[in-house]
Amino acid sequence: MSKQLIIEDEALTPELARQFENARRNLLWFDAHVEELEVYKRYRGKYVGSAGGELFVADTPEEIRRLVDEKYPEELPHVRYIQREKRDRIYACQRPVVDV
Repeated sequence: MSKQLIIEDEALTPELARQFENARRNLLWFDAHVEELEVYKRYRGKYVGSAGGELFVADTPEEIRRLVDEKYPEELPHVRYIQREKRDRIYACQRPVVDV
C-alpha cells in the first residue's frame, strides 16, 4: 500500500511575510557581524541570537527568545548553537556518479 503525499500551497499572509523578512534581516545581520564580534571564539558552548541589530548570548534557545522578547517583542531572532570545540566539516556530494 502506497501513501499519498499532498502538498498544498497557501497564500502568504502579510504577517507571515513580515516574519520571514524579519528572520531574514536578523540572519543577514548575524552573518555581517559574526567576525567582528568574534562569536566563534568568545561564545563556545553557548546559544547566540541576533535581533534588532544586536547579539544575544544565553545557555538555552528559550533564554535567547526571552531576552529578545523583552527588548524586541516583534522580532524573530536568528538563533544558533556554537559548538564547544572547533570542528572541521567536510561537505560531500552524496549522489551516485553515473557514466554518461
